[in-house]
Amino acid sequence: CVESILSQTYKKFNLHILDNCSNDGSLEWIKSVQDDRIIIYPSDKKLTIEYNWSRIKDIPMNEFITLIGHDDILLKNYLQEMDLLIEKYPDASLYQAHFDYINANGNFVHHCKPMKPVMYVQDFLQAQFTRSLDSTGTGYMMRSKDYVETGGIPGKYPNLIFADFELWVRLISKNYLAVSPEKSFHYRVHKSTSTLTNGDAYQKAFEYYVLFLKNA
Repeated sequence: CVESILSQTYKKFNLHILDNCSNDGSLEWIKSVQDDRIIIYPSDKKLTIEYNWSRIKDIPMNEFITLIGHDDILLKNYLQEMDLLIEKYPDASLYQAHFDYINANGNFVHHCKPMKPVMYVQDFLQAQFTRSLDSTGTGYMMRSKDYVETGGIPGKYPNLIFADFELWVRLISKNYLAVSPEKSFHYRVHKSTSTLTNGDAYQKAFEYYVLFLKNA
């Protein structure tokens, strides 16, 4: 994941890492890379996933940000495609690209479903609830100020299940979502927090999301 980010054809970026007291050698390996684009924000105590992700809105950020899980892969053209997309749709409030699913071993699983080049919030929600849209926590790009103004990833969701959906809806509601037709990243399918979260917590997360939509 880190190597895929540092291999981007678009070079002007920073990689912000929120280390959560990792004890598997990850932090030591990242420090050994010695790339001045990497900025590490360690925690002085072990945090829940919800609280650790809530730190994003409190760190210094460039004009645009994207979020990526530790096991997904950005293709070399990702940032370049986002730059072109922003130039083409400067009024969009959220940006995304097409992608492929890979398995735990990095092998191809299937392509994402085709996405319209422009989606307003009603289009996004309709596609989401009719299962005609593949939406992940990786690949979306947004303005940092919009991320902060919308509150960032909401930490009320257990294991952050549906938290990214609420964030995407909040951001798209500001204007619209613009999508690149180019495949620009790989999303890894495995036993995620969604599948490992117990039934009660998953149900509570879904109830939070439905309540958010009802009141939006």
